[in-house]
Amino acid sequence: MVPDQRRQAGERLVGLELLRFLAAVGVLIWHYQHFMFVGHDKAAYDASRLPFGWLFAPFYTYGYAGVELFWCISGFIFSWKYAALIGRAGLSFGRFAMLRVSRLYPLHLAMLLIVAGLQALYFARYGQTFVYLFNDPAHFVMNMLFANWWGFQSGESFNGPSWSVSAEVLIYVAFFWIARGAGAGWRVNTLSLLGFAIAAPIAKSVLGIKLAFTGAGTFFFLGAVTCHLHHWIETLGVRWRPRFAWGCAGLIALCVALVTTHMLKIAGASLAMFPATVVLVQLLVRPRGQRIRAMLTGLGNLTYASYMLHFPMQLATMLILGELAVPVRTLIYADWFMLAYLGGVFAAAFIVFRWVERPAQAMLRGLGQRDGTARKAAASHP
Repeated sequence: MVPDQRRQAGERLVGLELLRFLAAVGVLIWHYQHFMFVGHDKAAYDASRLPFGWLFAPFYTYGYAGVELFWCISGFIFSWKYAALIGRAGLSFGRFAMLRVSRLYPLHLAMLLIVAGLQALYFARYGQTFVYLFNDPAHFVMNMLFANWWGFQSGESFNGPSWSVSAEVLIYVAFFWIARGAGAGWRVNTLSLLGFAIAAPIAKSVLGIKLAFTGAGTFFFLGAVTCHLHHWIETLGVRWRPRFAWGCAGLIALCVALVTTHMLKIAGASLAMFPATVVLVQLLVRPRGQRIRAMLTGLGNLTYASYMLHFPMQLATMLILGELAVPVRTLIYADWFMLAYLGGVFAAAFIVFRWVERPAQAMLRGLGQRDGTARKAAASHP
């Protein structure tokens, strides 16, 4: 069964749902450092005393790389679900844009407005904003247009983590028109990958800046190429899967060893490690039970909400603790505080996904439709 037929059959990429969730956990742990901030400045802290250091140490150090893993997973999923459909003109750009806007924008807008209000309260109390400096009208407009990381910004602003989603929005546009104009074969995606990968260091060396657009494009099309690789492995037959699984596991172990011994930076290792991880998960995570599949899909559904919610919740927490005169320095090393942070974010993400994000998505996708298929569309498109 080819990838587009799997999409038509409604098959979910269950392994990648789990991987998305784990990447989200990594980013949330990395951003635990926000609790060390006083206004714009991060206070000194004892990294050896951070909660569950024996387990979370890699995320405290490298959790930011979860963003690049997200981009890689997105490239795989979009290649799997949309590439052939776009290539044969089975999906218009307007409909594609509506699917993306309805999926991403409602929660982005809601969190932008909430953070703007909370930052106003924080500024009134402390004379500065929390963590992110550029919370002025110009950056608010950029955020409103999802353009907060398109190269016009002075830095991270308002709901800071949304920068990576802003960068990926541009990649969606590039992906659509590349697939529509040049096709969606492995050669096209490989050339696209090389184009972004070459542009990234040139932009950094010539312009003196790291363009998120080039970085997002590199990992997105790396994921698209990985999708073709995975499909090729599938065509070889069942007996080849364990061999490739062991190969991917060995490559991941090698990359981890090189990073931990400081022989290779995570930025370089991730170019091999993340595709290998995606393929390994797809080969190994194949649950047949409907309950397990539903559980993993449910975890995947929480990733976007948790990503967009965690900074507003951290900001609200700091305001509440300030009102109660509770010194945060006494809490950041407590295991229960970390568990409350992670548990609170994912609990809120579940509520928001079920009663806010999904209904808003279905409503927007139903605009202009005559046949009332918005609910079905919302369930079948990421």
